[in-house]
Amino acid sequence: MNQMTINLDSLPLNIYKKIPINIKTYKKEYELSELPYDIQKLINEYEGEKVITYTDKVYDFDPVISEYGDFDIISNLRELVLNYVKSYLYTLKGEYPFNGSIGSRIKTFIQKRDTTIQRLYLSEELQNMITSFGTSVDSSIKVNEFKIYKSESSNASEYNLYLSLNINDVSTDLTADFVV
Repeated sequence: MNQMTINLDSLPLNIYKKIPINIKTYKKEYELSELPYDIQKLINEYEGEKVITYTDKVYDFDPVISEYGDFDIISNLRELVLNYVKSYLYTLKGEYPFNGSIGSRIKTFIQKRDTTIQRLYLSEELQNMITSFGTSVDSSIKVNEFKIYKSESSNASEYNLYLSLNINDVSTDLTADFVV
């Protein structure tokens, strides 16, 4: 790797700033072996990191910054649906800015004392959500089953929702926790 010609102007700014001014002003291109060892090491590390992977299909972006300083991508349908479902479940109706009709009433329905009505409301809410997502991504998404588990503590009640989905004939599970 020492037989590389390095154009100093093509280096990233954080590496370019670490190169002494006398090297930068003397000439613009160097053989890697002509540079001081610490500069060689910096450039070798940069060249090693420069591997870029391309994805054929990107469904959406995750608002988490990746190691490349960019957003993480969601590149498969399963991950996309699970991400959307979790976001929807945790967003209360009327809580979404500029559009009060977006959001779920799961937290309200989950607290119903009558379990028959609770299951009916939850089933309808989950089915509407899944139908909406399935239409948006043009895929077959179905709710296989859902279960609710309640655990009480001295301060609050915690509800655990277990949701089993079928996304394009592939079964996947999701759990969500709600503290009331």
